[in-house]
Amino acid sequence: MKRNASHPNNPNDSPPMNRTRVSPRTMGLALLLAATLTRAQPADPFHELATWQFGKSREPLALIETQIRQTPPADYGPIEHKLLTALQAPTTPKDAKRYICRWLAVVGSPQCVPHLAPLLSDPDLSHPARMALEPLPYAAADAALRQALPNLQGNLLAGIVASLGTRRDPQAVPALIKLTASPDPLVADTTLRALGQIATTDAARALEQLRPPPEHARTLARAQITAASHLASEGHGPQAAALYRRLLQEPPQPPAIRAAALKGLIAALPPADAAVLILDTLQGHDSALRQAAIAAFTGSGDPTLKSRVVRQLPGLSAAGQITLLGVLAEDPHAEARDAVLKSFDRREDVQVRAAAIACLARHGQADDVPMLVRLAHSPAAPIAEAARRTLQHMSAEGTDATLVRLIQSPDAADRAVVLSTLASRRVEAALPALARLTTGTDSTLATEAAKALGVMGTADQLPALTQVLAGTRDSSLRAAAENAAASICRRAPDKAAAAAPVLSALNQAATPEAHLSLLPLLGITPGKPALTAVTRALESSHPAVQDAAVRALASWPDASAMAPLLSLARTTANPTHAILALRDGCLRLAAMDETPLATRLELYRHVLDLAKRTEEKKQAVAGLAHVPAVGALDVLRHSAGDAALRNDALRATTRVARQLGSVYPKRAMAALQEARTMAADPALQREIEQAIDAVRKAGQSPDGYIVAWLLSGPYHQNGKSGTDLFDIPFAPEQASTKADWRPVTTPAGGRPGLIELDKTLGGNNRTAYVRTQITAAQACPARLEMGSDDGIKVWLNGKVVHANNTVRPNSPNQDKADIQLQAGPNTLLLKITQDGGEWSVCCRLRAPDGKELPGVTVAPQAE
Repeated sequence: MKRNASHPNNPNDSPPMNRTRVSPRTMGLALLLAATLTRAQPADPFHELATWQFGKSREPLALIETQIRQTPPADYGPIEHKLLTALQAPTTPKDAKRYICRWLAVVGSPQCVPHLAPLLSDPDLSHPARMALEPLPYAAADAALRQALPNLQGNLLAGIVASLGTRRDPQAVPALIKLTASPDPLVADTTLRALGQIATTDAARALEQLRPPPEHARTLARAQITAASHLASEGHGPQAAALYRRLLQEPPQPPAIRAAALKGLIAALPPADAAVLILDTLQGHDSALRQAAIAAFTGSGDPTLKSRVVRQLPGLSAAGQITLLGVLAEDPHAEARDAVLKSFDRREDVQVRAAAIACLARHGQADDVPMLVRLAHSPAAPIAEAARRTLQHMSAEGTDATLVRLIQSPDAADRAVVLSTLASRRVEAALPALARLTTGTDSTLATEAAKALGVMGTADQLPALTQVLAGTRDSSLRAAAENAAASICRRAPDKAAAAAPVLSALNQAATPEAHLSLLPLLGITPGKPALTAVTRALESSHPAVQDAAVRALASWPDASAMAPLLSLARTTANPTHAILALRDGCLRLAAMDETPLATRLELYRHVLDLAKRTEEKKQAVAGLAHVPAVGALDVLRHSAGDAALRNDALRATTRVARQLGSVYPKRAMAALQEARTMAADPALQREIEQAIDAVRKAGQSPDGYIVAWLLSGPYHQNGKSGTDLFDIPFAPEQASTKADWRPVTTPAGGRPGLIELDKTLGGNNRTAYVRTQITAAQACPARLEMGSDDGIKVWLNGKVVHANNTVRPNSPNQDKADIQLQAGPNTLLLKITQDGGEWSVCCRLRAPDGKELPGVTVAPQAE
């Protein structure tokens, strides 16, 4: 049994003691805890600062900065004391002293100045010391900088001078005046700039009296500009103006200096004098000064100054008026309308009048619209053009309402301008009036109204336009109404609603011309009633109407026209109509990505049966090359028997078989082997051999990328972006809905595993799906490594295993998903969204550690 150490019969018992015995394990834990607590106590960062050098940990620096940020300014004293202690220590490295100076700029008091002053003569620490002294609001800092002046030279002296200028120390002016004569160019230049920054009356007077060597003249001028600016802002306007005038009057100052002086002078003068100076400058010949005057005017927030300048506009020279009008056209704050109208009335100069009209775009009122409408058909082209532009851009309240009222103007030229303007401004309030005008007795006005409706009309105006098309005999009006109706039909979101007035007008149309105008509109508003009307028109006794119906049918936007197109091609006695039905109708529909794969195959098969010309047959064979379906191989095999089509059919067979190889390897290989026996061209033979080799290797690439899929799509919804479609379930996600699938593989020579959907499907704001089957010899974990452009959602055996709704370029292995494969077949489904630009996906199957996954095969479906 376990012996009790305190048992009374234990001969080894020690006398009882008042303590607890601790096991070695407990003692070890206690020591470890004590050591941990000891390490957790942070070292004093100020103590570590005294030995800090570049290359060491920045942790003590960060701790000090944090402490400064968290300390109220009133409590900076202890921090400053610690910093000064470290600064005075002879062993403190200069790297640390640089940081100390930086912090003293924040926490420093007058007590730190005597400790910083000696550093001003140290080449390594002078700059940090100056940066510490510059922001300190104490006279002692100024004194320390002034006292350093006699003892320094070169860069160190220039630095001290610069700091005095930054601090604007007036007591430094006498010493600085002497330094302007320094033989050191850097010191002399820096001193001039410092005097300009200090800008006391003594400093400004010194700058005015100086006559430095030519190499310092530009620095002196800039210093005078700086000084004058400070003087003006501090209430010494006359002295500032004197400095500015001197710079303007004393040649030869650079244009930039003169422009700055003019702007400063305008700001320094009383509004009345400043206005006169601006007006005189605008009429002068110095372009740099004109631009400076313009900048001063536009940048001024003084309404009195602007008002004084604007009132003088009509009295300026032509050039001055044009310049000021251009400025006012961009200035929304100036009260300019009255002066602009006076300028327009008093001047016969066409350019001035045109500039005044343009200025009304910003400053005009609704009352000016009738005048502008009249001017818009002026014989003077510059005036007419300016008036039209102003009417288009005028933003004054009531402008649109005034234009709508002017639709009824008795002047035909006015009405034409108004209608054109309403269209360019897209004034929806005018639409009912425009619709009424199209059916009025004035054909010219009706034509202009129809043109305006073409720009901004809606389906509500279609009844009026179709009424015009059904009854007018005016060719200009008919053309305008046709274009307007077609534009509205294209814009209409509800095609069936848009078709209704067209069908109604067609039923009432009594002339061939009306049918010729209305039939093309039905192809823009497709639907069963529209298709029925077009098919009925094929039986018209009027050749032109029949031809229009054929062309409308041939341009039908979807495959619902397939049956009447094939019927037309089969029964018509008109060779041109047969060609239109097959070439422009069937072949066009078959080439559309939106057409279901089975329908595309059927269309190509019928074209090959019905076409009389080799041209259409060759087009059908070329189209079949892009139909990855087993049935396409059968049609192409038959076409290869025609000598005129053989090479084209064999090339198409090669492409289709290569696409189908991973899904139907036996059928694809049989088609390729037969094609090889029929090919006589060496280049074609090589293509076939390459395809045979590719079929043998179909499924997965050597590095695990899935290269063969079944593709479904594209899918889209009106007004939805690819991002919006991410969570909308389409047919491939719905077990109860059948989706249309076709094989797709990685292009030869492309990036491994990359399915380029933008090249296969094209378009923006849509989504597509790819599907394949992974057969595993036994249940095992695996990893999917995916790249997508844009978003991607992944299902395995019907369960979502990954989702990333994003917009991005494709990069391999952007996303990873760990999955569990079951023994036997596993269905992998990917959804890829497209907002815009490129559109692609790639997927790699690997083991969880990223290595090859053994015991699996990949194929879209069993053959």
